[in-house]
Amino acid sequence: DTIHPINFCHNCWNVVQRKFSNFPCEEYFPRNGTVEWHPHSSSCEVCGTSFRGVKRKKQALNPQMSKKLRIAAGCARKIRCIRSRKQMNNKALMKKIANCNKLHLSTKILVVDYPIDFVKSISCQVCEHILADPVETTCRHLFCRICILKCLKVMGSYCPSCRYPCFPTDLVSPVKSFLSVLNSLAVRCPVKGCHEEVLLGKYCHHLSIHKKVEDKEGYVYVNK
Repeated sequence: DTIHPINFCHNCWNVVQRKFSNFPCEEYFPRNGTVEWHPHSSSCEVCGTSFRGVKRKKQALNPQMSKKLRIAAGCARKIRCIRSRKQMNNKALMKKIANCNKLHLSTKILVVDYPIDFVKSISCQVCEHILADPVETTCRHLFCRICILKCLKVMGSYCPSCRYPCFPTDLVSPVKSFLSVLNSLAVRCPVKGCHEEVLLGKYCHHLSIHKKVEDKEGYVYVNK
């Protein structure tokens, strides 16, 4: 008995032809010759080829080259660490320059627990408070007017976020739709003993009707 078929149907023959078409000499299944079948054996080259894939040779790394790669990777890690530390220091410096903790509202007093990305979009890129009198740069970053003007004066004429050239005359008001969303945000009044929920657009009016209290530091004014 043989496990090789005596003959093929046309479909099977086409499949076999496609399967072995990559072999240069067509040594197993000649297209124009008569196929002579032999009894199956454990050393059958036809069966062995069909199950065995071509294994890619693993290229041995040059020791000197691998050492260079390790050094380069280490240098890249150090540069990333230095850059991240520098960015953190710059952010701390900008917050110190702005010095607006008693002027602008923290994002922590938002009534609704908004997604982080949304909170970032309505926050100043310098002080990270809720935008007060927001302005937009030519590179589409948003800042509190007083924060960006202080940074431009102290740090130079470039955007604090991306370092794109920026001048006070380039600052414009954001689109009305954004301002509408910003003013419709509900915040909790930080005045001591109040904690009333008010819209951001009406926050200044809400503060104006507060009676004088002993601890005036409880008042937080939006810079408008």
